[in-house]
Amino acid sequence: MTERPALRRPARAGRPVSLTARAARVAMGAAAATLLAGCTVIPVPASSGTASGAVAGTSISSTTTSTTPAGASQSGQPSSAVLFPSAAEPSSTDEPLTAASAAATLTEFLDFPDLTPLLVPRPDPEVLKPLLDEALTVQDGSVSAAVRDGLTGELLYDQGADTAVVPASAVKVLTAVAALEVLGPDHRYTTAAVGMPAGPEGTAVVLEAGGDVMLGTGANADEANGRAGLGTLALRTAEALQAQGTTGTVSVKLDDSGYEGPTVSPDWSSDIVSSGNASAVQPMATYGGRAVPSRDTDRLHDPALYAAEVFGDQLAAHAQTLGLDITLAAETSRVPVESAAAEPTSTESASAEQASPGSTSPAPASPGTELASVQSAPLSEQMAYMLQTSDNQVAEATGRNLALAAGAPGSFAGAAQTIEETLAELEVDTSGLALVDASGLSGENLVSAAQLTAALQVATTAPELEAAATGLPVAGEQGTLEQRMVGTDAAGNVQAKTGTLSSVASLTGTVQTEDGRTLLFSFVANKQPGVLTNARFAVDRGAVVLAGCGCR
Repeated sequence: MTERPALRRPARAGRPVSLTARAARVAMGAAAATLLAGCTVIPVPASSGTASGAVAGTSISSTTTSTTPAGASQSGQPSSAVLFPSAAEPSSTDEPLTAASAAATLTEFLDFPDLTPLLVPRPDPEVLKPLLDEALTVQDGSVSAAVRDGLTGELLYDQGADTAVVPASAVKVLTAVAALEVLGPDHRYTTAAVGMPAGPEGTAVVLEAGGDVMLGTGANADEANGRAGLGTLALRTAEALQAQGTTGTVSVKLDDSGYEGPTVSPDWSSDIVSSGNASAVQPMATYGGRAVPSRDTDRLHDPALYAAEVFGDQLAAHAQTLGLDITLAAETSRVPVESAAAEPTSTESASAEQASPGSTSPAPASPGTELASVQSAPLSEQMAYMLQTSDNQVAEATGRNLALAAGAPGSFAGAAQTIEETLAELEVDTSGLALVDASGLSGENLVSAAQLTAALQVATTAPELEAAATGLPVAGEQGTLEQRMVGTDAAGNVQAKTGTLSSVASLTGTVQTEDGRTLLFSFVANKQPGVLTNARFAVDRGAVVLAGCGCR
């Protein structure tokens, strides 16, 4: 059987800065910003020498700086400005640097992280508390909430933040963080067509699942959903068969043996599948388990087999167009590659050069020979799609894929365990955290608001994980938040993952205050009545408060 590189853990380069080291540098930057707060910094006139010469003689003026918006630069400021100028008198046209400009200079000179955000005031917890207490009031049940400073990680608001509650689809944030960490943001899944002998006058083309459940039914596409097209794969396969001179009967078979355990979680509500929220979890599917990309259509009962049948139909069509002297068998069945017949075929004398992924180079139909392949969109794009649309099928397949890559079973339990272990490795406190799936469909998942915001903080401070934050829906504009918080301070500002179960409404994401300070928040309403309108309004109100907050 051919190897499945898509389901193996790829070698990952070590982070240039560890999470602990990154936190230390942020702390150093905070201390430096405190020092800068009472200083006026004078730039060195062009005539007074280079920056390196200016550092030798230093002076600090203790006059109060004028306020300038964070990140703004002053016009006319010479590039040779340094934090501690020489004793030479500045020219009368030189303006004092603001604290923000000084922070930028210190950042470059001492190789600190960008200090400018530290100079943006954060909300005062004492001012913020009564505003959120009121906004998050619900008629029934309870709300757990955490608001964390995105830069320092400080918990600014705590309402049962450490209590493990049912988070619903907020679990997908954890899945995205873990997948990006284990597989890497640039990882692509490979779906391959493998040529096998099938008797003295027959050939089997085995469609090997590689973990991509966002295959398209036609040609490769630009969108993440459908990027790898079964039509393109079928065309490349037909061209490879033509190059080999294949004739006779060709049967299409499916190898989707990568996962194990139940395909539907016993911890899900009995109506999850019938309602179309998820389908059988398999390592291959079109459009997240649907026949077409529209999310208004039902999911398929057997997504992997459907994908194989689509591939077979496309292969037959392309073979006819190319004029191949082959007959496609009518039935598509599941046969793992290792169990296929090992009899040599008449095409075995063809060139032994194996086709590279996506090429149409000649390749023999010997056991386990790849004929063609297609690759998915990068994982970062798939995770953005999953978060934007809250796609449960993509989440569950992703959970299994990252589990297999980490050496764990490709099952519900393996995915849950690997996500928890990966978060712990990322220094998220997982005390009390308990997962049973990767999508949040189960009411047995238990996660605290503090853990959700901690995971987001990791994502926002590690570039390779940032898609778990930047891929979130935008209030009033995109995804599952397109129709929510429209016309408020949150619109276009809040990016958050929604969560909905029969008695749960949650909202977890990022927001910038009116001063420009980034906050991370998670609001989780549990034990809600059947109609969730009141709970949704409450979590949305909380996000709107943060978006419009100076709170000082």
